[in-house]
Amino acid sequence: MSASSEGGRSEAGRSAPTMEDLRARAEDAREELGGTVDALARKADVKAQAKRKATAVKDAAGQATEQVLAKGSDAVRQVRDRVPEPVRAQAATARAELAHRTTTAVATVRERTPAPLLMTVRQVTGVLRRGRGPLLAAGAVVLVAGAARRARRSP
Repeated sequence: MSASSEGGRSEAGRSAPTMEDLRARAEDAREELGGTVDALARKADVKAQAKRKATAVKDAAGQATEQVLAKGSDAVRQVRDRVPEPVRAQAATARAELAHRTTTAVATVRERTPAPLLMTVRQVTGVLRRGRGPLLAAGAVVLVAGAARRARRSP
């Protein structure tokens, strides 16, 4: 008989591992390997990493936006408090005058623009409201500019 078969002892005098010890070591190795594989899978999942980073950037941008808006609101309040009442009244009057002039200009353009062109503009703006895109917006600008040019040329 060899030294390893006698009483479960190895040649160095230590006892040989039992089946239970080997199973426990194997289970520990499996768990460690599973953890390593999970860590590698997380590193390899570029899409999840991108989502996490995008979420972090979005959160940071949201916080920065809130801070800027808060500072802006404070600045507006400070300026408003420093502006004398007569100046505020003049600004309100100027704002009302601008609104009136804008309304008058829009009415004048509508009166002088040919009906077919107005219908086309309405169709284009309807399309834009439904979200058809920047290309149609550019087309609307061209149509309006053409109508304005024609209106200026006609007596």
